[in-house]
Amino acid sequence: MTTGKNQQARIATHWVALAVTGMAALAGCADRNDAPDAAAQYRIVGSVGELLEEGEAVLSRSTGVVGGSEEIARALLAGGEFELKGTLQHGGVARLSVRDAEGNGKGSVQLILEAGGIQIEYAGGVAGLRASGGPYHQQVIASWEDSEAYQDALAAYREIMEQRKGVEEGDEGYQALLDESWARYRALQDVRSTALRAIAEADNDPLASLYAVQLGGLGGENALERLTELQGALGEHPALLAARSLVTHGIQMRTAAQAMKEGAQVEDFSSTGLDGAEYRLADSRARHDYTLIEFWASWCGPCRAENPNLIATYENYKPKGFDVFAYSLDEDRDDWAEASEEDGIPWINTSDLLAYASPVPEQFGVLAIPMNFLIDSQGVVVARNLRGAKLDRKLAELIDGVALPAAEEPTVGTALAPSG
Repeated sequence: MTTGKNQQARIATHWVALAVTGMAALAGCADRNDAPDAAAQYRIVGSVGELLEEGEAVLSRSTGVVGGSEEIARALLAGGEFELKGTLQHGGVARLSVRDAEGNGKGSVQLILEAGGIQIEYAGGVAGLRASGGPYHQQVIASWEDSEAYQDALAAYREIMEQRKGVEEGDEGYQALLDESWARYRALQDVRSTALRAIAEADNDPLASLYAVQLGGLGGENALERLTELQGALGEHPALLAARSLVTHGIQMRTAAQAMKEGAQVEDFSSTGLDGAEYRLADSRARHDYTLIEFWASWCGPCRAENPNLIATYENYKPKGFDVFAYSLDEDRDDWAEASEEDGIPWINTSDLLAYASPVPEQFGVLAIPMNFLIDSQGVVVARNLRGAKLDRKLAELIDGVALPAAEEPTVGTALAPSG
């Protein structure tokens, strides 16, 4: 599994957007219809100097667990140039990420890893990294990336993003530009999803269909049905098995998330703190009127940005019967410890270092972070996803007996709101 810093490069946005589009199991066949040649070699060369001169390039693939990732290879960047090569074991989707010397992710791109050469280039701030490679990459990814429809949508999105430069929240026209940028981004993604769905449902090439499913061409039960059909042609292909496991896990997580609504009873759990002690949620809720179960991680930007707000809220309401029971989705203890110390976290702070493979986030259906659940002393969910002033208003209502309108938000916990 990747370290916390490796995960940071894997996450392209502040939210950990976890869906079928994140699936990536290694793939690529020496023969487009038969089993892969175990002796086949891949070679990835990159030129990303405009984005990053020094750092690392990391090749990874997803596991069969939502949010899970494992590293395949890495190489140093020198003047923005890098090379990765190795033996191809089986076919599928992979992700190439670049990060700076501190481990901060600077960009990533999905590709079809297959025998032969693959090129990575930086296509600018909007398009980001672009990959080109063998026949499956061209068929499943480049076919729509190079299409007139996609290029037109990309140009429109680039135009609106250029207009947004220098326009800040509160400025005249900000909201209109923001709405238009989202509309153009959705149009861009519509071209992608339509093309991938067509490839996923086509009957002419089962491997291409498999890779399109991995990239999000189909999701949920539709993806499972298609994978069952493809298994007849591909057998126990490793990428297919990983995709089936990932889709199944995603369905289970979404089901759990839907069940964790207001009024739901939370099942108690225990986890280990940085101090090595075992902490039980049952003990916390028994001692307090309200407990916030907070899911976060060292690599989650919005989680870290929200911590100063949460600390202020915690200090204000801790004497009044409020507690925080945090669970980190880190995989690397040093990353978790360093972030906890930097942020000055004062509450119960636990993890089993299994990230999304842990039964704890699975119990709550945590598909993205930051996420939290406010429970009462009986373990009943009172509210969920409360951040900043929203959490303060809820606690003012529950603990202080004061129902404040949004216009009269308390200042506690809002001075250092995340920038988005």
